Amino acid sequence: MSELFEIPEHLLTLTADNIFTCTPHDYAKIQDQYRRFPLPNDILFPWLHGVDGRSHQQNLFFRVRRSLVPKYRGIMLIHCNPLVHAKRLIESVTPLEVLDEQGHFLNKSTMDTSINLRNFENQVRRFATLCDIFLYGERAHEVAPLVVMAQNEFYQERLDQADQITRTAGKRAAAEANLIKYKTIIIQDEFQVFEKEYPELIMYDSDGVAKRTLDFFELEGARMREMSTASQVTPGVWAGNTQDAPISTNDITPEDTAATFDSNPHQFSICIECHDLGEIPAPSVLMLARETLNELKDGAMPSEIVHLDMYGTGMPATKTDFDTFYARLVQLLMFMDDQVNRNRQILIHCSDGYTESSTLVLSWIMYRLKLSLPEAYLYLQERRSFFVYAADLPVLRRIEQLLKDEPAEPVPKRRRSEAYENMRHLSLEGSSPHSTPCTVVTGQCVQATQLSPTPEELQEHPWIFSPRFEGSFPSRILPFLYLGNLNHATNAEMLKALHITHVVSVGENAGLQTKGFELLLLDNLYDDGIDTIRERLDTVMQFIDDARQKGTCCLIHCRVGVSRSAAVTICYVMRHLKYTFVQAYLFVRARRLNVIIQPNLKFVYEMLQLEQKEIGTISITWPILCKEIHQLNLTYKESSSVTD
Repeated sequence: MSELFEIPEHLLTLTADNIFTCTPHDYAKIQDQYRRFPLPNDILFPWLHGVDGRSHQQNLFFRVRRSLVPKYRGIMLIHCNPLVHAKRLIESVTPLEVLDEQGHFLNKSTMDTSINLRNFENQVRRFATLCDIFLYGERAHEVAPLVVMAQNEFYQERLDQADQITRTAGKRAAAEANLIKYKTIIIQDEFQVFEKEYPELIMYDSDGVAKRTLDFFELEGARMREMSTASQVTPGVWAGNTQDAPISTNDITPEDTAATFDSNPHQFSICIECHDLGEIPAPSVLMLARETLNELKDGAMPSEIVHLDMYGTGMPATKTDFDTFYARLVQLLMFMDDQVNRNRQILIHCSDGYTESSTLVLSWIMYRLKLSLPEAYLYLQERRSFFVYAADLPVLRRIEQLLKDEPAEPVPKRRRSEAYENMRHLSLEGSSPHSTPCTVVTGQCVQATQLSPTPEELQEHPWIFSPRFEGSFPSRILPFLYLGNLNHATNAEMLKALHITHVVSVGENAGLQTKGFELLLLDNLYDDGIDTIRERLDTVMQFIDDARQKGTCCLIHCRVGVSRSAAVTICYVMRHLKYTFVQAYLFVRARRLNVIIQPNLKFVYEMLQLEQKEIGTISITWPILCKEIHQLNLTYKESSSVTD
């Protein structure tokens, strides 16, 4: 049985109404002690999954006969000020997140028999029933009696449960029943004491200024921008995210300052934004842009950056549409080539920096460097991560073939007068009404784009023609560490092309031959909310380090690459980079590109345990961590039933 966390008695004062008080100094000490107190291994599960022992279906799935309330004592902080964005401490929740209008705990047992392995949404209300609860703020004395009432009510429910189990199954079955009397504690003194002496505990100060807010969506966005920031893919041409595109001088207002926008650090003259609503520029648009730029000296910056559009993903639905698309693509590539030769810098960008821009970037690499598509893939992969949908692969194959067949002579330029006919419609700061779109249908494929590989192509780059290849490489998390799915792991030639020699198979056997690969199979490890990764981590860490020390790469995979293998990858990043769980979680999440990782609830708990083991404390408490993960997942409207 795990030892219980106990608040030292000398730090609390008992009042006449069974409510304790403490000072801000005492609370800071208690909070620090609690974060360092070892998180128990197994007693909280499957109860935290929502299992109360009343559902036969849940009991059968989690292999339990009954589910007692765990014998555990945590702490929770309730913010009792009227304004939620002022005078607020970090890791606090509001009364409405814990209590209903009648003052009962929200975590009432229901007849819900569903099995939810990612029940992050309910962790605050569920965990609150296992906590000594601290309150602070103007309404603390008003809310405290309601908390006492809820704690007493839940205590009685636990007594009744223990009595029933004793009657039906004997005293031994009820030996681990939770009969803990939890405390209600009001933090006295003014909020200014925290502001003066414990600024690290302030979320919002007395004036409502944010000091230490925690928003996983913002943090993830920062990580994604950092990962996909502009980098040069060939001399003069860069790929990046839309945040890298310099602000137009037309968009600057008198209120803007130098801090609002950077001067164009890479000296981009042309920015091409790729997005699904984009329209590939018509030749007249490119002609006018070329003539406008060519009036300047080579390398000179235009007074206004030229902004062009290009559609991002999707398949031209007919041969006619594809022919139109390809003709205009070649015109765009020729325009880029001409401007690069005139010493101008071009940015190809999209919202995330790696998806919608991939077709154009790969086409440019094939055009400029005279590379095949698989060679362009490997060339770009050496420089930055990118993502291609499987539906876009036939388009790229067709582009590759047509570029090979292009005549050496450039296509004759249109007459100057033709270009100027549409001058009044051209906006160098946006898209042109003469940029005619192709009809695009994602996932459809016309016969004209179906190309069989030649024997030479199959011999040289078999991986890209494998039925296992889905259009994209596994996600590069670190220079030597990839995270992927079962299809990635079974494409042996692709692994060799990426210099992957070590493969960690988490619960799924890829069936790779040992020749050329070192394999580590974590067998019988399921994404079921029961199995643990804790006991296998040291073996995995050593295995990955072996690849790193040998100068090669390691792939970690499960079936889908969102839970089991993602959890193992996060653990390695925590140890290798000395990151907290939150830092590692968002680091890996950003680098998984278009796949959203969702380790199950128990894996997340074990990763928080690892953080405590590695650094001696936890940087975030369990209920707040789960709350933030739930809110982040809501942003992407992900279902809580994802498994891998």
